[in-house]
Parts: sequence; C-alpha cells; structure tokens
Amino acid sequence: MKKAILVLPALLAACSSSFTKTNETFQQQFDAGQYAAAAETMAKNTVQKAEPDNIYLGGLQCGTGYLWANDTENRQMCFAATEAVITDQVEEDSGYTVKDYEKIMFKTYSAMGMMADKSEYANQEFKQAYDLQVQNVQASGSEIEDLRKEFDEKSAAVPGLPDLDSIVKAVNQEMATADNAVLAMKDYVNPYTTYLNAIYDGVNGDTTNAENYLGRVKQFAPDNTFVKSDASAIKSGKQYVWVFFENGSVGEIQPRSLAPEILQAFNIQLTIPDVFPGSAAAKTLFVGANGETTETQFLANMDSVVKTDLDKYKTQNIISSVVFEVGKVAAAAGAGVGAGVMAHKNQETSDLWAIGGTLAVGAIMSMEKDWDLRSWTSLPHEVQVARIEMPENRQITVNNTTVEIPDDIKNAAVFVRMPTPTAELGVFVGKIN
Repeated sequence: MKKAILVLPALLAACSSSFTKTNETFQQQFDAGQYAAAAETMAKNTVQKAEPDNIYLGGLQCGTGYLWANDTENRQMCFAATEAVITDQVEEDSGYTVKDYEKIMFKTYSAMGMMADKSEYANQEFKQAYDLQVQNVQASGSEIEDLRKEFDEKSAAVPGLPDLDSIVKAVNQEMATADNAVLAMKDYVNPYTTYLNAIYDGVNGDTTNAENYLGRVKQFAPDNTFVKSDASAIKSGKQYVWVFFENGSVGEIQPRSLAPEILQAFNIQLTIPDVFPGSAAAKTLFVGANGETTETQFLANMDSVVKTDLDKYKTQNIISSVVFEVGKVAAAAGAGVGAGVMAHKNQETSDLWAIGGTLAVGAIMSMEKDWDLRSWTSLPHEVQVARIEMPENRQITVNNTTVEIPDDIKNAAVFVRMPTPTAELGVFVGKIN
C-alpha cells in the first residue's frame, strides 16, 4: 500500500527548481536533435540518481529521448520508472500531480516503442492508451468547496468584492478571448492515440474497431485525405507504410496574467496556468516511394490535447488564484491598519511605524502565487501523417533521409521527429504486422 506523503511548499519548490534546471539542458539538446545526449542528461539527474528524484517526469523525458535515439534498453529503463509511479509501486517524491493526457501519451509511446521492438504486446499498450481516454478525471469537488469557504473568509475583509461565481465567469471570458489562446478539444479524444489504434487494429483484422476509431479521428482532422481513405486501403489487402511526423514542440504551460475589469477597483490581478501555443518545425514532410512523392497532412494538435486536460482544473485554479490575491489584499489592509494604530499610540516613532507599514504592505502585495509549471516538454506541437504503398525495394525517403523497411514487416509505421527546423531527424520503423 502506498504511504501518504506530505510535500512541504519549500520541498516542492526545491524539487521543481532542480527539475527545471535539468530540463533546460535536456530541451536544448533535444531541440538540436541530440536525442541520446538529452536522454542521458535527464536520466542521470532523475531516475538514475543514487536517490532518484522527479521520477515520473524524468522517466517521461528520458524515455522519449531514448525512443528517438533507438536505444531500447534505456528507453525501457526510463519508462519503467514512470510506470512504477503511475501504478503506485514507487512513491513520487517531487509533489508533481500526474496528468491524464500524460498517462495516455505515455502508453502511446510505450506501444510505439514496442512496435520498434517488433513486440506482439504493442496492441495491449495501445488499448490501454485508448481506454484511458474514457477515464477522464475531473478536479476534486471537495477541493473546490474548501477553496470557496476560504474565499468567503478572506473576502469578508475586502468590502464590496464581487461574488466568486461572477469573478470566475469574468476570468473564463478573458481567457477565452486572449489573442494567443489555445483551443481545447471538443471532447477528451486524443486523435493521435485513436488513429494509431485504428491502423493497428485494422491491419491486424479488426476492421470494425478501425472504422469506429477512424470515424472519431475524422472529427478532428476533417480534411485529411489519408484518414478518409484508410478504411478502404486496409480492406484492400495491400501492404502500406504509414509515416507519422511529430512536428515541432508542444506549447509551454505558463502563468497567464489577467486583470479582469470586475476586479480592477480592488487592484487585483490574477495568474492562471495556461497553455501557450507551441511551434512547428516544418510545414510538412515530403515522403517518396515508387517514383512518387506525397506530403504529410495534419492529424492532431498536441497543444489542444494538453489544453483540454488542463481545463479540467481551470475552475479550481481560478478560485485558488482569487483566494490568494484576495488574501493579499486583506493582509495588506491589516498590515496598514496595524501600523497606523501603533503610530497613533507612539507619536515619537510614528515615522518608523509608517515606513514599516509601507514596507509590510509592499512586501505582501509583491508576493506571487507559486504554480507548479513542470510538464512533458518533449512532446510535439502537432502530428501529421501520410500513407504510401509498400515499395518493392522496401525503401522510402523522408525529405532527404532514406528509410529501410525490414523484410519481416508487411505493414509498417515510420515515426519521424523534428523538434526544430535545424534538428537532425529522429526516425524509427515500427512493425504493424
């Protein structure tokens, strides 16, 4: 049974800071296409330390790096560390809250790795990834209720403050209309995971499941001609190569600064964790075979996948920020009044008390809410796909890179990673059947 663990704010901040520094180096190397070096940087500073630290995120990042470096043994080592946290075999030490989209993508990447290993268990991982999508977990109602009670207590010291529901509504409207707002998905479907399930199941004989999954994917990539024709292609019995292009870098989670008009009279500004748009490394990839060239087409936006997950906690985060900022206003008012009372009692030190009060108020109002902004930064901004018939010479070109398809693979998945325009391509071949 997993033991309860209390993570103090100072410890959480230290763990977050330690990971952030390591992740900066990791990301620089990863963005340059130095996947093995990036993975090693992360592994030795997290899951491989004498006393492992930031096990969950460290495992995700180094596992992803080793996946693109085609290092099976170390990929499995890193992903095993993450799996141990998810299944409660190991206690996470950093205070990080595991996100649903991360668990889905973790299982998806595990399945992709198994395809590269030509393992028959890839199907099980894909199924688990898909099933996780319907186990959507909302923010705890009890936590929100506790925050509401705290707001009621602190707002009593700020006369005229609007009611909490009005504030939440105003903040939601401002976030939705921000110039760089990322749109959430219509529901909790991850098109990348769902599409991989469709292709894997269809090629291996379950065309009913495949058509069902493809129908869901079409809602999110309505203009993708490959998605529209995949079911027919699979039923034709011909052999194909699907090329998956993981393009660019996923958007960062950062505090969004907001100054809702409803709170301006109280000098209250809020910060709410939000997803800011990531960036693509290329418009498309050119895939060549059989004397012809085709381009990859849009399949999924990972920024939107992350945003959809983060939005489940948006109300809780808004209320938490409001409570924090209202508490500052109330505390600052108390500090100012306290200084005034003491100055009145002791006129000889009135100037000193006035200065002390001003400093106290200034210190209180300058405080910032400490959000945990750590995330899985090696995910792509978007995913694209192309499909071509298996060439007789079992060679395809991806831009200027030649990819060999092993003879023991009938239908193949070629995965390509380009985090930045100048990065070396990460490429591996997976066996569908």
